Amino acid sequence: MLAGATFFISCFCQAQEYKVKLKISNPGNYKVRMTSFPNNKLVIDSNAVFEDGWLVFRGKVAEPIVANIFFRGNPALTIPLQGGLIPGPNLEFFLSNDEIEITGDANTVFAAKVVGGKQNEEWSSIKAEEMALEGRSWAATKAFYANQSDTALNAEAGRQYMNKTNRRLELQKEFIAKNPNSLVSMYFLSLMFNSMSYEQMNGIYEQLGDQYKQVSYGKKVGDHLKTLKITSIGQKAIPINKKDINGNPVNLQTLKGKYVLIDFWGSWCGPCRASHPHLKKLYAKYKDQGFEILGIADEHGRTLEDQKKSWKKAVAEDKMTWLQVLNGEDQNVFNAVEAYGITAFPTKLLLDKEGKIVARYVGDTSEIDKSLEKIFGK
Repeated sequence: MLAGATFFISCFCQAQEYKVKLKISNPGNYKVRMTSFPNNKLVIDSNAVFEDGWLVFRGKVAEPIVANIFFRGNPALTIPLQGGLIPGPNLEFFLSNDEIEITGDANTVFAAKVVGGKQNEEWSSIKAEEMALEGRSWAATKAFYANQSDTALNAEAGRQYMNKTNRRLELQKEFIAKNPNSLVSMYFLSLMFNSMSYEQMNGIYEQLGDQYKQVSYGKKVGDHLKTLKITSIGQKAIPINKKDINGNPVNLQTLKGKYVLIDFWGSWCGPCRASHPHLKKLYAKYKDQGFEILGIADEHGRTLEDQKKSWKKAVAEDKMTWLQVLNGEDQNVFNAVEAYGITAFPTKLLLDKEGKIVARYVGDTSEIDKSLEKIFGK
């Protein structure tokens, strides 16, 4: 099967170049960009030219990858904020060495029609419903930011966002079940790292065709599964040796005999910071019964000193009194975020007294209460 996958890649590399043709109404004076991430490196193409009434991008890809089209500067797809802006949805499609035609409107480019290429043809079975969900969510978000004092608009924006997120996940799971031999299915699975356990994701992965397990999206899923298995429920926690905020060594071995909640967070992460008051209550309630929290901060500063500054400021502001370490410190020796397969913040892992992982929480922290009540009582 591996030889077949290699043959697929080799044949594709010898194919013709791609030709992406755009015919978009209301283009204004916006600059058109096409972006992609081959080998996890951002590529921005702004070299489209007019040919026979079409705006055309030309080039070549080593394998089909997902690309985006957006119109830079279009106010219909941005929400201005003080000090920045919120970008709207872009058009997402599979870029392959084919002729691909894209038609639509610059103000709703995310919902443009895409014709050309095997993957786009397959994706079209659910694309219209996905984009309708995206459109309703974006409209609700814009309405709220136009009048941020309206609590009803805020609630509607939240409802539409959750409806979009949950329904798209359902649609993509249904697509995977019906199309196990599609590259689109492998791509969809690569988006689901934060919504499935190791057992759930591995079960789906094993049912997918082998021909795409050696291309980029298949490798991404395979590599993630390897990490997820090591940190799945019942596994021994990976040793963590870091320095705390005061420069003292922190080692999971010294915490044996306690239930430990490892909290992966960052000063830049709104949901992380919003969860800290809840953690403070849990820590106060259970710390004398053998409960400890270990915060591992992942910061975005350009230098280690910048990261330390943001980290320490957030720890002080949120008045966190439990153990805190900075992932960026000695990251070349041990990267905890990478080792534990953390792809979303906040993510929390609960360890038992023997240092085994008993629970993993992504985002919502309400389930932690139930877990700790079972251990310590109410």
